[in-house]
This record gives sequence, C-alpha cells and structure tokens, in this order.
Amino acid sequence: MPGKPTPPPGLPAKANTTPVVFPELGPGRVVEPGVTVHEVTINRGGVPMKVWVYLPQKPVEKVPAEKLALVLVPPAGSTLCVGMALAEGDRPEHYPYVKAGFAVVAFEIDGHVANTPEASDAALVNCSREVRDARAGLDNAKAALDFALAKVPTLDTERVYVAGHSSAATLALLVAEFEPRVKACAAYAPCPDVASLLAPFTPDLESDLRGFGEFLKISSPQMHAEQLNCPLFLFYAEDDTAVRVRQSVNFYERVRLTKASAVI
Repeated sequence: MPGKPTPPPGLPAKANTTPVVFPELGPGRVVEPGVTVHEVTINRGGVPMKVWVYLPQKPVEKVPAEKLALVLVPPAGSTLCVGMALAEGDRPEHYPYVKAGFAVVAFEIDGHVANTPEASDAALVNCSREVRDARAGLDNAKAALDFALAKVPTLDTERVYVAGHSSAATLALLVAEFEPRVKACAAYAPCPDVASLLAPFTPDLESDLRGFGEFLKISSPQMHAEQLNCPLFLFYAEDDTAVRVRQSVNFYERVRLTKASAVI
C-alpha cells in the first residue's frame, strides 16, 4: 500500500488471530491539579498491558470546541533488551503535556523485569523474548493508540505525537518511523544504534536466544531513518555517559536526507 511503511526482516508483524477487545475507559481520577487520569489494562492475545490516559481537567463551559492533540509517551528506564512497566515515578513526565492542553497516553512495554539485578537468567531470557515478540514495543504503542482513539472521541487523529527520553526516546523514534498516524516526534537522548550499545552483551543473549543480535540490529532506529517522514526534535547531551553523541549526530544527518524536517 503506497505510503505505508513495511516492517523489514526482523520486525515482522506477528500473526495473531486473537481479537483485541478493549475495555471501557472507565471513570478517571484527579492526580494533579488540572489533570485527570484513566487507568486501564488491555489484553493483547492474552498479554496484559497497562495504559494510562490523561486528559486536561477543565470546567465544562471552558472546554474548547476543537479536539485534543495526543502525545504517546513510553516508559523510560529499559535496558533495551527487556521491556518496561509503568510506575508512579513516570507521572511527572506526563503532567506538563496535560497542563499544556494535550491528552497523554502512557503505556507499558512487554517483557518487564521487576528486579533486574536479582532476576534469574531464565527470567531475563523470557523477558527478552517478550520484547522481541512485541517488536521492541511497537505493538504496545499501536495497541495503546488504537485504544485511545477508539475510546476517547475528543482526540484529534491529525495531531498524534510521540515523545520520550532515554530508552523511551529510542522507542519514540521507532514509533515515528513505523506508525503513519504519528505526525511529529520529540526524542530526548535516544539510542539510535541499539546493537552497538549492547554489543558487549550480545554473545550471552545469543547463546540463550538465537537471533537476538539480529533483532537488536533491526530494532535500531538508525536502520529505518529513511522511513521517518514527520518533523523530529532530537535532543542529546554532550556529557551523556550512556550513549555517544556521535550516534545522535549520525542519525540526524541521515534523517536530513529524508523528507522529514529535523531539529537537533
């Protein structure tokens, strides 16, 4: 289909005949002045995933006639070879968007490890398999967006954005590359080359999960820079000790060659 990115080898869409049945949005609760959140759990083929939908809280007489722009926000803190759950500590990142008038949809990534230092090798391998099967979180992002658009009629489908920092910024780039409904992306200190970052650990991962090294390579945003066709705000810090500045600069230079407009 013209204009629709096709997942390359290593990031195929999984064949799953189990229909996804979305729960109702349910009542929200005020978590911060001016901020209401609805917390739900989606089951994707038997795999549960939490989704938090934030909406600006305004008096009825002041609710604007126009629909709300939406920001997708993945959870940060992942090692990029396992997933990530939502936690209370994530909320401060969500509030500013809502207070600025946006709706926010935060979602979990399959394959979360509750306590990585104490997790068994078998648990880590299983979580790595889960994040691979969820296409590095692309399937989680899609399910969260599908749910929000289906259950919140006040959202503007023409103003869907994705933003994140650190590992969440890495997924934000992937989502912007593969999700045609996303109109712009803000990535704060992402890791465009996941395979390079995790190269020291790849042999051990490969010994337990054959082909995982290729998955890390193909799930690196730099591999799909030519598919990013929306405006991008790319932030990096020169004193970042986790990801080399050159990664972001290289990614920016590749994006500049596409139709996307990028600011670094």
